[in-house]
Amino acid sequence: MPEPILRVTDLKTHFRDSRTGADIRACDGVSLDLNAGEIVGLVGESGCGKSTLGRTIVGLERARSGSIRFKGQDLLALRGKTGAATRREIQYIFQDPLSSLSPRQTVGEALDEALIINGEGNRAARQARVLELLAAVSLPAQLVHRYAREMSGGQRQRVCIARALAADPKVLVCDEPVSSLDVSIRAQVMNLFLKLRDDLGMACLLIAHDLAIVRLAAQRVYVMYLGKIMEEGQSADLYGQPAHPYTQALLSAVPLTNPDDEQARRRILLSGDVPSPMNPPSGCRFRTRCPAARAVCETAPPMVQRGAGHVALCHFAADAPLGAL
Repeated sequence: MPEPILRVTDLKTHFRDSRTGADIRACDGVSLDLNAGEIVGLVGESGCGKSTLGRTIVGLERARSGSIRFKGQDLLALRGKTGAATRREIQYIFQDPLSSLSPRQTVGEALDEALIINGEGNRAARQARVLELLAAVSLPAQLVHRYAREMSGGQRQRVCIARALAADPKVLVCDEPVSSLDVSIRAQVMNLFLKLRDDLGMACLLIAHDLAIVRLAAQRVYVMYLGKIMEEGQSADLYGQPAHPYTQALLSAVPLTNPDDEQARRRILLSGDVPSPMNPPSGCRFRTRCPAARAVCETAPPMVQRGAGHVALCHFAADAPLGAL
């Protein structure tokens, strides 16, 4: 198989608490692969470190150790113009499109500025390219004269995606790209990511806490908890037969469309709060909230293979029936 277009290996991104001086282990040894033309989901509760991982990949946060390889090059080792040019091929979509766009710029001006930054110097060519970018995200040409405040949330997010496309990226890192949008608009934006994958061969890391939204688009899914990857697998495997107790708990909270299924399902209620990333539990980080925890969970669990491309960080993943931990 070809090498993934993006490979994150044992990445650690820690912050220093200004009051105590302790390390906040936002990402604490995370490994992740993203193939060309693939949409991969990264899910977990708020504060688990998934946004920090995305920001570290694009260079908005500094990694303490590990590697981020993009098309075979280690991004953490690149400097100067070479590093900037390479990182330009990885674009970031922020959660709130309104705060991502300048209130003083029209859509046309925002896209034109992005093209100038990316080296397009011919004004006529830029004007034509602006219209192409709008068409690529299914927006009408007349929006070039609109300001962000004059558009809907879905339109603003499409403009942000169009601005990212100005750099001709190979990878999009999307941090909760639909969480601020109306429910009726979310599926439209998710379908846009599918279209970009199919039309442009673009890879996408989709960061979200909404597992139902991720299921619409992602081919593979990583589940993150307290700075660690708990489970990874093909979307059908992970949603159909989750192997880790944390994944099972997350999925049990996703509403079902069939009322009978919703009434008959078994919800998994977790006790306690998420521990502090400054002082995570020893062994399995989920053990303080896990309904299946035992004494052995105080030691570090192995990453257990449950099927082709399906692994779980759990002592009991190899023994218990899938979906029944």
